[in-house]
Amino acid sequence: MKLHLLRHGKTQQQSSTSRDYDRELNEKGLVQCEMLGEYFEKTNLSCETWCSSAKRTRQTYSNVARKLRLDKIVMRDDLYLCSRKVLLEALWERLGDDDLLIIGHNYGISDLATYLTDERIELRTGGYVCIEFVDFRWEELSRGLGTISDQYRPKAIL
Repeated sequence: MKLHLLRHGKTQQQSSTSRDYDRELNEKGLVQCEMLGEYFEKTNLSCETWCSSAKRTRQTYSNVARKLRLDKIVMRDDLYLCSRKVLLEALWERLGDDDLLIIGHNYGISDLATYLTDERIELRTGGYVCIEFVDFRWEELSRGLGTISDQYRPKAIL
């Protein structure tokens, strides 16, 4: 089973509402999403997706998903700026062993990747990592049980 973690694309510094939750992708973020979509298209990524309900993560999903066959999307308020603990608890409740893509925020998403692989991982904007688990179920995930099977970050130069 594989856990795909994607940090949202590069964003504007402020939103029109002054709320962090409403910040949108900037031009670089949109280019990153285009490049991510092309990358994922080559890898034939197809799985359920959990996405933070913040504007920038929703925009990341919609721009990346144009090139993908993502089975099901679940927008989750609890993933907005959440901690590794919140992410782990959500994963432990997941049934089955189907692959999952989570589109989220730092530092929770990077902390989760670091915890599950025992390798220092810091996902920058547009950063992606795939962690593979052999012979484990979601409720069994714990420190160091995963191995990095893929990593990518688009180099969007504007």
